[in-house]
Amino acid sequence: MPECDTAVPARHSSLLIRGAERADYRAIREVVIAAYAQYAGVLEPEMFSRYLADLLDLETHASYGRLLVAETEEGIRGFAAFYPDASVQDVGLLSGWAGGRALAVHPDARGHGVARALLAAAERLAVQAGAPVFAFHTASFMTSALSLYERLGYRRAPEYDFDMAARYGGSGAVAARSVAFLRYLAPGVPEHQEDLMTTRIRNRRASTPAYYLARPASLWLAALAPRR
Repeated sequence: MPECDTAVPARHSSLLIRGAERADYRAIREVVIAAYAQYAGVLEPEMFSRYLADLLDLETHASYGRLLVAETEEGIRGFAAFYPDASVQDVGLLSGWAGGRALAVHPDARGHGVARALLAAAERLAVQAGAPVFAFHTASFMTSALSLYERLGYRRAPEYDFDMAARYGGSGAVAARSVAFLRYLAPGVPEHQEDLMTTRIRNRRASTPAYYLARPASLWLAALAPRR
């Protein structure tokens, strides 16, 4: 992983963007669960459990990149994983591109620029790493996120979309796609790159550890409930 300490922490008014520590993992998982809980009824239960487990696998995210948190006086309110090489996510993004993953903002902190600040920090890390492109995926049913990324000037890249059921399991009865966005960071980068979405990648199931997949999504909330 490249040295990126010069890019974070960064303070946006009362919001601090900094690198996460292992002591932050519980708070990060609470934010992710709170942010994605509203979609539990959108996907099939098995599919949602695998999807959530993938997002919560902070050890894997940290092994390939860097974890960023957005912190206020109330504590950690947002999270994003930064990958210096987006291709290691095995979702079809090109080698050498930087990527983002698992962006989450606690519902109580939405509308205050948390996502924007996390994305800005990730882009600074991408520039420092020398990546020509910063790319990421979001889900087709996350309409608010889609609108936000379009407002922020990210370009849709449908050639890197993939079927969520093929990756996370499920019958496919629920039509859900992971849709790609990107931004070119360096001048002269071509607007069209070779599509690397091979059959192997489209049909690949999540490689999340078994102890994550064995736990239904509903149990994550119980496990992270406040202790008495």
